[in-house]
Amino acid sequence: MRLSGVMVMSWRAGARLFREMWPLIQRHVPEDDFRAEFVRDLIDFFQGCDMDGTDLRQVHPEIDKALDELRVGEG
Repeated sequence: MRLSGVMVMSWRAGARLFREMWPLIQRHVPEDDFRAEFVRDLIDFFQGCDMDGTDLRQVHPEIDKALDELRVGEG
């Protein structure tokens, strides 16, 4: 999908892609503190591409923590 000349992904595709990437992130980013920052920044980037972060709730506690830090799902 294009929006103002910029490619964006659908919110469903973004969440699905992130869930598929999660085991790879766990395996290849072993340091807990760096992984926490990496995941938070990656979720933030994906949300900028129109992913709905609430679709990642309850995938893994580390992801939930990142979503909390980003205030995803808070009214």
